[in-house]
Amino acid sequence: MKRGLWNKRMPTLLAFLLLFISIWVTSYLIQTGVIFTGQATPDKTPQNVRIANITGSSFTVAFTTNGKASSGLSVEEVGKNPYLVLDDRDKETGGQTEFYSHYITVSDLSPQTSYNFTIIADGETYQNGDQKYFVRTGPKLNEAPSSQKPIVGRGLLPDGQAALDTIVELQIQGAQKIVALTSDDGKFTIQTNSIRKADLSGYSKLEPETLITLTLRRQDLSSTIQTLLKNIETLAVASLSQDYDFTDVTEVEISTESSILRAPTPKIIPGTIRISTPRENESFVDSKPLFRGTALPNQKVRIKIESEIIIDEVTSDSNGVWTYRPPLSIPPGQHKITIETIDSFGVSKILTQNFAVFAQGSQVAESATPSATPTKTPTPTTPKPTATPTVAPVLSPIATPTLTSLPSITVSPTKIPVITPAPPGNTSSLILTVISVLLIFAGSALLFVL
Repeated sequence: MKRGLWNKRMPTLLAFLLLFISIWVTSYLIQTGVIFTGQATPDKTPQNVRIANITGSSFTVAFTTNGKASSGLSVEEVGKNPYLVLDDRDKETGGQTEFYSHYITVSDLSPQTSYNFTIIADGETYQNGDQKYFVRTGPKLNEAPSSQKPIVGRGLLPDGQAALDTIVELQIQGAQKIVALTSDDGKFTIQTNSIRKADLSGYSKLEPETLITLTLRRQDLSSTIQTLLKNIETLAVASLSQDYDFTDVTEVEISTESSILRAPTPKIIPGTIRISTPRENESFVDSKPLFRGTALPNQKVRIKIESEIIIDEVTSDSNGVWTYRPPLSIPPGQHKITIETIDSFGVSKILTQNFAVFAQGSQVAESATPSATPTKTPTPTTPKPTATPTVAPVLSPIATPTLTSLPSITVSPTKIPVITPAPPGNTSSLILTVISVLLIFAGSALLFVL
């Protein structure tokens, strides 16, 4: 009797044991992400595809991907076999590296010749809709390019890090599209003397008032800068989290009621770390003068005023301009203001200016020095109008680099590699999955039979 009961219970216990083991194995596989769950991968589809820098013997293709990917172009002239061209940075290293921004120059081409190409990103081929991309080289120009300053700048990511691996696109009405790539420190240089007309028939003649638009792109980040060609030296630093408009950069004279010694004020340049007010040894009769200057956009500026110790902190606006008026009166005498903030290279920079505060009702002649004794002068009957302070956004000038020609890199025809992504998981994970499924079926069958 006992043996019969035990014989009936044994298969049931075995079935429950099999179900328990199968549930445990299944839970383990789910937690490790092998089955039933998938991990989203960044999109590696080419975006913002630009065909630019077209000459009589070359052109450049630039695009971005949200995820890092290796890339190349399959280029073919009509009636000839296609060949592979790698990213410019891969040409230098001889390997294939994954990037967010892709910059591929196809060189050693024939003038006024048509070419088709497809984009290869991580082994996948992409076309322009249902057709291949198309480009036609320009004619060979015999005229010499004009002499113009290059556009030099630097990009920063929203966290303040250098915007390396970033595409820079230049647009000028009536001119061809130009693209560039930032270096590891986020800097870029665009030569303006070799920009062609939109129809590629000759070099574009750029005037100082020519409106230019720069767009910096990396992944889903972008920044647009509008300025005039005469203001290209203002493009020191640009954050990919905001846009800029430097089309109205003018020199203005800033004067305040607290300023006694009036002199032309130089251009205020956001991005440059400077104290614009006070100037060195400037004098004030206002015991709470308004201090101002420039720093990086949206950057904290630590301010210290001595001999009366006043320590405070302000944040520059989106144009990099900061202002500060002390909450407490500064007594008459000699003082100095010290600011500390981070420059475009991420280095802490400290600046100091000396100034003087005179007692209310005192005035100093223009030739006076800070050590002169203040003397009272009659108040003029006709008040002098004071200009309203205005601040024009600009960035710091950058030294013009020497124009150098880049060597042309010839890429031999190469068989286009097709990279097949490895399947998720491994052999042991597959075995565990099969065992789990078999255990579930076995346990369920035993329970059904019993």
